[in-house]
Amino acid sequence: TNDSLLFFIVLVLAFGAGGLIADDLRHSSLQLYFSRPLGKKDYLLGKMSVIAFFVLILTALPGLVLVIFKLIFAGSFKFFLQYPWLPLSILGYSALLTVFFAFYVLLLSAASKNARYVIILIFGVYIFSNVLSGILQGIFKSPYMSLFSVPANLQQAGAFLFAQKLPHAVPAAWSFAVLAGICVLSAVVLNRKIRSVEVI
Repeated sequence: TNDSLLFFIVLVLAFGAGGLIADDLRHSSLQLYFSRPLGKKDYLLGKMSVIAFFVLILTALPGLVLVIFKLIFAGSFKFFLQYPWLPLSILGYSALLTVFFAFYVLLLSAASKNARYVIILIFGVYIFSNVLSGILQGIFKSPYMSLFSVPANLQQAGAFLFAQKLPHAVPAAWSFAVLAGICVLSAVVLNRKIRSVEVI
């Protein structure tokens, strides 16, 4: 849940998945997709599977491997008995990151036909939200201003799932609500954006 891992995920997704929809819009490929027996849901799930691959290979896979190696080198299940929820926490947080970044990246990928501009957007929105949160916290002196930060909400949700002390004095439910709101907004925008060029 630290800043470096989250930023690395954004870095990989920006260059690896930034053009998922942008390139289709640029080359007018959506008409070709929907001229075949392929629905909008199938199209989006296919694009999301690419993002899921990148996120899960950076989160769930190394997390579970580390737990397995810890058990092997410890030579007992004492560690697992002390933290029985850890594998579920790893899978839960990985699933949360997968769903959020799938909607986040596809939303910004659909915002432009230029993949380079999308890469800038993915980085820009992520970093600007953190800067905006810092400015608002400095002005209003309220921990609730951290809700404007994408990384802060992801860290807050992660701390809750791993049963750790919350980094911000805000109920974790608010961070889950913000992340869910971004996903819902993304789904609405993607639905309208793709429907406008869908061929029936």
